[in-house]
Amino acid sequence: MGRWCVRVTVGIATSGALVAGAPSAFAGGAGCNDRTCLSVDGRGLHVDAVSASTTWGGDFTGHFHIYGGGLNANSPTGFWGYHQKYTVPVGRDLPNHAVVCAEGWEHTGSGPQLRGRACEEVRS
Repeated sequence: MGRWCVRVTVGIATSGALVAGAPSAFAGGAGCNDRTCLSVDGRGLHVDAVSASTTWGGDFTGHFHIYGGGLNANSPTGFWGYHQKYTVPVGRDLPNHAVVCAEGWEHTGSGPQLRGRACEEVRS
């Protein structure tokens, strides 16, 4: 019975982390949507860096696009596995209520396929 409780707790924690991707956090927020995760490192309006990564089991070959609040950057095309991050250094304040997003694009034989768009709001 103890093992079953642990698995349920882990499942709930994982589900909660995936729901956290709604745009409602200040710099320092993170969230996921589908197979793409976004992390905004900073405090208040000051953003140190923005990172995109995949979810557990969401590996793909393609690229990430990070944009919003004056940012617009594309990662190199390659294989993106769990724990691999594409990071854009920012080091400045972004406009209050700017929405920063990361999109994961898998490159397939039929062209690029969106694998999630995670966004966070930067606010004071």
